Amino acid sequence: MELRSEQRRATYRRLAEKTRQRQFIEALESEFELSPRESKGIYEVVEEMFFEDEPLREGQVRYVAVGAEEISGPAMSGLRKKTVVLTRDEQSDLDVERDHGRGGIRKVKLLRMTEEAYDQGALLTQEDVGRIIGVSSRTIRRDVSQLTHTPVKLYLRGIQRDIGRGISHKVWIVGLYLEWKTYSEIQRITGHSLGSIKTYLNDFARVLMARERGIVAPEEIGYYIGRSARLVKEYVVLIEQAENKPEQKGRIESLKEQMKYLEREKRGIEFKKKHSGMVWRLL
Repeated sequence: MELRSEQRRATYRRLAEKTRQRQFIEALESEFELSPRESKGIYEVVEEMFFEDEPLREGQVRYVAVGAEEISGPAMSGLRKKTVVLTRDEQSDLDVERDHGRGGIRKVKLLRMTEEAYDQGALLTQEDVGRIIGVSSRTIRRDVSQLTHTPVKLYLRGIQRDIGRGISHKVWIVGLYLEWKTYSEIQRITGHSLGSIKTYLNDFARVLMARERGIVAPEEIGYYIGRSARLVKEYVVLIEQAENKPEQKGRIESLKEQMKYLEREKRGIEFKKKHSGMVWRLL
């Protein structure tokens, strides 16, 4: 088992080296004798300025925001900027607007885009969010004020709230599922669409099954499932907490059984389902 784990980690390390970033950095190091830090810095600038020709998906936009590491105070002209790709609109937004109105959809977009920006190394301001959505900063401030009464952390620049506290909205939603809340209850509590809820549960289940197979490094799990290491780390904490609570542990075990059923069904293997609960499509 340990041998297979080490072989898998070695495979991951090799794949992680086969990227445009590594090719560019290695060329700078070998041909110009730059340090790894200098080479990485040059790559980040070049990538941000010139490698943005990849087509955007419908509903996505590019936006220039201030880097997440920049402190408050200096003039805007002296702050490092970063171009990020944000999901301004997606199909499930229509369901949220139908069920929760314009205020509900604004909050969903605010949480989604600010978290996307943070995962790409930037922080949006309330003014940024208002500009992207097409409403006033005053309206966004009102939405932010309401969101501060929920457990979610707000990845916003310039608000009086520590980003290190709270949980992301995705972890909030999965946590409610582990508390045996129904989809309808989760929709009502969080204001998110059924499609988004199932997407987050899908990601969580993939993290869960990766750990079942012995993959424990968040960076490695994130690489394979296409999600940020930050989100994977939050899901891992949620799993560890749930495993110490009998009711939530039962939900975790039920989810594992669902995933195993789907995997065997996908392979055409006969499998007797042990749980009577709904098995939704996760894979």
